[in-house]
Amino acid sequence: MRFAPAATMAGLPRRTGVRRASRHAEPRAANRGRRRAGSIAIGIVGALIGGNAPGAQEGFDGWGGQFQLLLRGVWLEPQNRSASQSSAQLHLDGGLYGELSAAWFMTPDFSMELSLGQVSSFDSHLEGGQASVTSGPISIQPYTWTLQYGLAPGSSWRVYVGAGLHYTSLSIHPPGSEVLTIESSQHGWVLQAGTDLRIAGGWFANADVRYLGGLEPVITMKQPPQAITGYINPLLLSAGIGFRW
Repeated sequence: MRFAPAATMAGLPRRTGVRRASRHAEPRAANRGRRRAGSIAIGIVGALIGGNAPGAQEGFDGWGGQFQLLLRGVWLEPQNRSASQSSAQLHLDGGLYGELSAAWFMTPDFSMELSLGQVSSFDSHLEGGQASVTSGPISIQPYTWTLQYGLAPGSSWRVYVGAGLHYTSLSIHPPGSEVLTIESSQHGWVLQAGTDLRIAGGWFANADVRYLGGLEPVITMKQPPQAITGYINPLLLSAGIGFRW
């Protein structure tokens, strides 16, 4: 009976030691599990980021990225209608202006382009009918938005077609005492075709043609009083250089 407590006391440290060892082992095992789980998670995230990054796909479509900026010189060629004795027509001279464009490639095949034209003045005159006057310079600033489809997205020579909308602001500056007004803005549709030629890295050359439909502003004369529709509907013939990243 006297030795039982001693045996009990002797056994207590052993059981306590087991508990202490298990208490230290559990956090170590938990830490190792957390580290493994963290490593796996980091690896999965890295694989997903690397798989979706444009650089991992060798430049999205082989050109180096999904965004581009383009600086163009544009020749505006109006499609003037011929005047007659019964009806006067606006005749607008063609001319050159600058343009800045930005594009976003949603897929290797499809992209959206927004182009902002420089405000430029073009000489004009009214001919035919009872009006035969110099109407003065007309200032035009076209904005175009197009959705493009690339016919050869992986090639160094990319061809595309597009369609979209335009918004064009206008103003007229009649000479002398002539009193003329013009609609301040017009909107309509756009058809587009062009080509990009890769130069080096992200640089490329561009040639482009667009047709602006529905650009038919009304010019109002006070002496003699009449309204004349200007059938401008121009072709925009452009060339430029851009960078894609």
